[in-house]
This record gives sequence, structure tokens and C-alpha cells, in this order.
Amino acid sequence: MPSPNAPFVSDEPIVEIHRYGLDVQFDQIYLVGSDEYISHEELAEPGVEHSMASHFIKNLNILMCRNSDPILIHMKTCGGYWEEGMAIYDAIVACPSKVTILNYTHARSMSSIIFQAADKRVMMPHSIFMFHEGDIEFSGTPKKLRSFHAQEAYALEAMLDIYIASMKKKGRMSKARPETIRQWLVEQMDKKEDVFLSAKEAVEYGFADEIFGAEGKYDWKKLIEY
Repeated sequence: MPSPNAPFVSDEPIVEIHRYGLDVQFDQIYLVGSDEYISHEELAEPGVEHSMASHFIKNLNILMCRNSDPILIHMKTCGGYWEEGMAIYDAIVACPSKVTILNYTHARSMSSIIFQAADKRVMMPHSIFMFHEGDIEFSGTPKKLRSFHAQEAYALEAMLDIYIASMKKKGRMSKARPETIRQWLVEQMDKKEDVFLSAKEAVEYGFADEIFGAEGKYDWKKLIEY
């Protein structure tokens, strides 16, 4: 069995990165949707689903076994399923290494929650942040509906707790009481179906730590410095 610290060996490392979303040599993971879930008619971006979560957890554990520190995650996903997203969130929170997530395009819905798990949350200049109550689909008996409603209420509270914890650490509402922050979040979601923030606004409210490439300076080494 090869040592966990053995160098990354492949005849086609770029192909391996595209196939598995893992760059062992430089301690990077690509958290992106699988092409097999893209409809070629709609060309919709695939969101967080079981395949993405399974691949990501494997990749993160590989880097953890190699004692990789820090780890850089390139995230590009529009969101997706709650359970699978929380599996990714929990894996990042439990990771002993320092983790930076660099967000491309959008951190929205489920991916906005995953974003909060990182030790450093970095937005690309033109990426956006979005939070909302989430979309639900249901089919079943009245008894199932009651159980489903209870689970959705739990998920909403868990989401709010994660956002509140982030906003208490930094941002314009960091000195506010958790109850005040919760009220603000709920009011925003009551006014709008989807609450969109620019990269700058995401930093101002404490949903992100910094904007990569601010003032036109793209310092990749500084990106993973703590």
C-alpha cells in the first residue's frame, strides 16, 4: 500500500483533475456539479446532489490523510439538496486542516450554506450570494406531509443558525443580538423570494471574508494564508 504522503502519480494529471475533481499535488478540490446530471436540452447547471457529496467527501478525506494544510476548495454550484449539502458542510467543519473556499459565479441556496463551513470564505469579484427559504416538492399522504413539514421547519432553523453564527463573527451586524439578526434574515426572506447580495455586500454582512482580486490583485499565495 502506498504511503498517504506519496506524491501524486499519474500519466495524465489534468485528466485526473477533471475526472475526480481532486488536485492532490496542490491540495485543491473542485466542488462542481457532475456533467452526467446536465440536461443537454436545457444546459442547466447541476446542483448539489448525492454524487457530488460522495465524491467531495472522498476527496477531502484523501487530502486529510495526506495531512494537507491548508486545503483550497474551488466551489461553483447553484445549490441543491439540503441533506447532501449538509453532508458536505459537516465534512468541512470536521476537517482538521484549514479550509478556504473560493466561490465562483454564485454561492446561493445550499451552496451559500456550504460556504459558511470554511475557515476563509472568498468571493470572486463578480460572484453573487443568495439566501432564501428554499424550494420544496412533496407528494404523499397527509401523515407524510406532517412529517415533511416538521423536517422543513428544522432545516430552516438550522440554516438560520448557521447564517447567524457567521454574521456574529464579523460584518455590520456583528454586535447585534442573535434574535435581532434572525429577525433581519426572516424579514428579508419575507420581502423577497430570493435575497441576492453582491460580493461586496456579502462581505459587509459577514457572509464572506474577502473578495479575491480586489483592486485587480490576484495573489494566489495570500488566498490560502491564515
